[in-house]
Amino acid sequence: MRIKFSREIDNNPELEDAGTIRVTATIFGDDDNLTFTTLSLAKDFLDDENHDECKSKEDLNYFLLEAGINDDVIYEAIVGLIFYVDEVTCPASSEYSPGCALKVRLDLVPDYLDDEVV
Repeated sequence: MRIKFSREIDNNPELEDAGTIRVTATIFGDDDNLTFTTLSLAKDFLDDENHDECKSKEDLNYFLLEAGINDDVIYEAIVGLIFYVDEVTCPASSEYSPGCALKVRLDLVPDYLDDEVV
């Protein structure tokens, strides 16, 4: 299973979207794809001390479990997602500031599918 991340940063979001992270996870398949979207405040998503309490990460974990993704891939995907978001939102980032809205795509592509499918 290949795990891919991509992002879109809105530097002028609507007031209610400022400081949020929207994660859209897609599991690609032969005939159809499964998609899940969740939204949280960036500070909650990146809070290391209360990582188990972030509803978005918990909901994403359940979505992947219910879709039949194995535990190792789920762990790799969620940890990779956290590192990816941390890298994008770090203070040294020239693209992102705390008032932005961040959209992140997490794509899970089975090894047997071509990259062209995504």
